Amino acid sequence: MNVRLLSALLLVFTLSLFSNPGWCDENADAKDYEVYDLGEIVVSGKASAVRDIAVTNTITAEEIQATNSTTVSEALNHVPGLYVVTGRKSEPEIYMHGFKQHKVLVLIDGVPYYETKYGKLDLNQIPTDIVAKIEVIKGAASVLYGANAEAGVINVVTKAPTEKPAIGANVEFGENHYNKESVYNGMKIGKFSYWLNYSHQETDGWDMANGFDPVVGWYGNKKGKAYAILEDGGVRNNSDSRTDAFWAKFGLEPTADSKYYVNLHVIQSEKGMPLSIRENKHNTASPTKPAFSQLARSENYDDWGIDLSGRQKITGKLTLREKLFYHNHTDDYVSYTDPTYSTPMSESTYKDYMAGGSLLADYKATEWDTLSCALHYTVDSHEQRDDAYLPFEESKSNTGSIAIENEFAMIKNLSIVVGVSYDWFDVTDAQENGDYDQVVEDSTTPGTKKAVNPMIGMVYTFADSTKLFGSVAQKTRFPTLSELYGKSGNQELNEEQSINYTLGISRTFFEFISAELSLFHHDVSDWISRDGPYGDNDYMNWGKITMSGVEFNTFISPIDDLTLNAGYTYTDARDRSDGRLTDNVTDVPEHALKFAIQYTVPRFKTRVDMTGVYRAEIYSDLPTSKYPTLTNEADNYWLFGARITQPVSKYFELYVAGNNLCDYAYEEQYGFPGEGRSVICGLTAKF
Repeated sequence: MNVRLLSALLLVFTLSLFSNPGWCDENADAKDYEVYDLGEIVVSGKASAVRDIAVTNTITAEEIQATNSTTVSEALNHVPGLYVVTGRKSEPEIYMHGFKQHKVLVLIDGVPYYETKYGKLDLNQIPTDIVAKIEVIKGAASVLYGANAEAGVINVVTKAPTEKPAIGANVEFGENHYNKESVYNGMKIGKFSYWLNYSHQETDGWDMANGFDPVVGWYGNKKGKAYAILEDGGVRNNSDSRTDAFWAKFGLEPTADSKYYVNLHVIQSEKGMPLSIRENKHNTASPTKPAFSQLARSENYDDWGIDLSGRQKITGKLTLREKLFYHNHTDDYVSYTDPTYSTPMSESTYKDYMAGGSLLADYKATEWDTLSCALHYTVDSHEQRDDAYLPFEESKSNTGSIAIENEFAMIKNLSIVVGVSYDWFDVTDAQENGDYDQVVEDSTTPGTKKAVNPMIGMVYTFADSTKLFGSVAQKTRFPTLSELYGKSGNQELNEEQSINYTLGISRTFFEFISAELSLFHHDVSDWISRDGPYGDNDYMNWGKITMSGVEFNTFISPIDDLTLNAGYTYTDARDRSDGRLTDNVTDVPEHALKFAIQYTVPRFKTRVDMTGVYRAEIYSDLPTSKYPTLTNEADNYWLFGARITQPVSKYFELYVAGNNLCDYAYEEQYGFPGEGRSVICGLTAKF
């Protein structure tokens, strides 16, 4: 860390505590943005019961800031029922009730956000500066969201301008030349509006915990392995990163009944990929196989896209909402000859785009009856080559969904939601270069996959504000192109299906305590995995998995300046497949606890935020057909963080924040140590 800068920031911070407290303006905490309402699929004011029938969490921009999260993946790590792991490729993997990220429908402003081969993208690319709120719906998400919401939905909703001009900036500094800068500007001018945001974040790497113990690992293959200590502590090898992100929003509201927006984003990233400290695949080139290594970097990991969104009230009862989008993704995976990362030996390139749209109609027949319909359609294109001398292999697919949903509340205090969707997936073109001889040939394509997914849910509100809710929904996930055509692909795969059950109760006590207790159960058939008891480690529909558990969330505010949020999730994940070698399931913590405490010192307006995360009993590796004795369990661990924020004038505030304050040495996945203690200082300006 820049010691002089840290000393200067701490000096200003300390002096401000003893300065005239009158510098705090009553409007200093006023929002200079609003939630972008065209970014929602299920409109809050129209269908609140649709969210209430599932286990739902909404985190606001203020709550995200309190956790000191600079990216969306960091923010999601503090949501009950979610679990974020960073392993291979230095890419966070979001788990929802035990389901991996590609089994969750991730949206930004209601538009799907993924790359077409693996069905997911790195959410560390998305800065929290642009976020107004994040909605997390687990289990029986509305059928209006579209296909592939097997476990649920994560919808990142961005900021939109108000009539008051908004301009602000933020800078952060920390160890290892970490720096982050962002600026924004937006406002409404009559019928027109705009919002602009630019952010830059980079670091030379992150520090290992002081208690880290080096181990001997290897890189190589069946023909030979090189053994060495691949990580000796200090700054994590190959953990540097850089991201530049630009987001723009331009709107037109011709009348009170119509609104249209154009959203643009451009993201450019480069990152190292810290290797496993224990084992890494490393293959040199052969006549039938290009070189590949897990000793690698992503020299380019870029996205850009344009979204068109609109809402038009047709009559007093009928409203139409539309979305059109085009997203482009490119990344280069560079393999290196050894852990010094000085000599490249191959460069794999992926080029993807997705284009599509959606049309939603809401018809409010009466005050107690609303009918909604949705049509979604997306074209996915994927191109890849395993090294620069090879031609690109291309594949394309179409995914669609037609849904209808009815919410009615004919009986007082009782709301019922019934819906059904027809989803389909079709690979239209596929190529492969199996012999790596410069000749790309057409591959067979499976037939169109189809699924009908019904759902029903209800919410009953008692006179004392107690809510009882429950739902049952069938959800389908179609195979990704990687699962169909990758190195371990299987073109005979069927779609996964999960029947999701939810039952819960929520209540407010004494006006300052609210609590929610929910039970969940996911019954998954045709689970797609490479670790079945049959075959040669290719993807297969061999699994039957159940995820059962309980989730408890509470919010307590005994006095105006003190709040406590806490959430506990117990998950019993079981493999019930025929021929299984174990009943356990990887990467699902049996116990997970999260809390956040905020206290504001009344006179000085100093905000103190403390956060904690606990996870226990997580298997990283389990016995497979290929490795029948393999079992690795990740560490149980506590992580603590804190942030102290001090306004120093009407326009400025300083903060100091730290993560993993106990400098605890742990592994999120077997072979991948987590970050040690980090401390940053920052300055925020808002005019």
